[in-house]
Amino acid sequence: MSIAFESDGRVVPNWQLLLRGLAVVVVLAVVAGLMIARSRGAFRETIEVTAELTNVGDGLPATSDVKYRGLLVGRVAGVGPPADRGPNHVRIDVFPDRVRGIPSTVTARVVPSNVFAVPALELVDNGPGAPLAAGAHIAEDRSLDTVRLQTSLTALSRIAAAAGRSGGDSTIGILTTVERAVSGRASEAVQAGAQLVRISQALNDAMAPDGTGSTLDTLSQALDGLRSSSPDLLAAVHDAVVPLRTVAQQRTQLSNLLSGGLTTSATVATALENNTATITGITGKLSDPLSVIAAGSAHFAQMTTSLSRLSGPFSGMWDPQTQTATAKIILELTPHRQYTRADCPRYGDLAGPSCTTGPPGGPTIIGPNAAPASSPTLIGGNVGESGSRQEQERIASILGGLPNAAADILFGPLLRGNNAEVRPAPDAAGGPR
Repeated sequence: MSIAFESDGRVVPNWQLLLRGLAVVVVLAVVAGLMIARSRGAFRETIEVTAELTNVGDGLPATSDVKYRGLLVGRVAGVGPPADRGPNHVRIDVFPDRVRGIPSTVTARVVPSNVFAVPALELVDNGPGAPLAAGAHIAEDRSLDTVRLQTSLTALSRIAAAAGRSGGDSTIGILTTVERAVSGRASEAVQAGAQLVRISQALNDAMAPDGTGSTLDTLSQALDGLRSSSPDLLAAVHDAVVPLRTVAQQRTQLSNLLSGGLTTSATVATALENNTATITGITGKLSDPLSVIAAGSAHFAQMTTSLSRLSGPFSGMWDPQTQTATAKIILELTPHRQYTRADCPRYGDLAGPSCTTGPPGGPTIIGPNAAPASSPTLIGGNVGESGSRQEQERIASILGGLPNAAADILFGPLLRGNNAEVRPAPDAAGGPR
């Protein structure tokens, strides 16, 4: 017979309907399972990395989003418990097509992904680096922004815990307390709110009168600066305390020193007062020496130049270790005349090298046709040739006595080339004696 489900009148057995229904249910279940597995990344190839996190917030469930620069790059595979009070090991499956744009320098932190505070794992960029590789370990982000975020989330969690209480809790939350306090007092609450707004505005104007920055903020910055510079400040205070302590320990000697200085000053003042006339006379008589010094000031430059020229040879002559002076002196006992080109040797047309290289001088002494001297002895003056009988007799007549070798050796070099004469010494009356 026909059933209510058939509209065309053809009869379909109930067992066929049962089989068809079961087939549809199985297909739907398989499709749903495949979709769920697909949503969990079962059919998607991933690269597994590990993030080491100490703080995971209220928990980081599996399949939580992993984001990098706001882009979904993977899923959380699971969270492993810490070992020996170490960090939590968060296994992350990163999509292969996203891993190339993620550097190995990233760090990880837990953040809320939406307004419902669903946790997600965020990878923080820390500069360029090699691409993230399979099996890599990602450190926890400890930057200042992350610390502030965690502090804010903790504060919000405490506020939410205080605002909402469970039904079995005997205490009441903040919102309930406020509701009971303002129940039936709407006008008073509105007035109190308006007064609170005015108080806040007046406080804000007082804290920031010029509209730049808050005085509390400035005070906080000043305290931070004081805290950062406290080591240098303490060191400066320590350095200042040491001399003050020394002065305190030596205050008796300091007092005696000051007393002695005052006594000396008083003595000097008394001496100056008692000898005013003498000091005036001395200063008046100093005008003549000062005038002489001023008149000879033009020669000071020459004096200093001469002293500098003298100090150079003296420093080379004086030996400070032995405290003795050693001088190299050339002593000439005969008349000195500079050698010039006129003194160069000439033998006929043949001239010596010094005729062109020697210093220029006066007329030629040795003529071109002159022959060499027959004797190399020096001839000049009226003494005679060196070592000659005439020289010996002349020296003996000057000294008195007979000629001798000692007189020739001592006085010969002094008299050669000079005119020696013997004159009687005048007496006291001016005549010869």
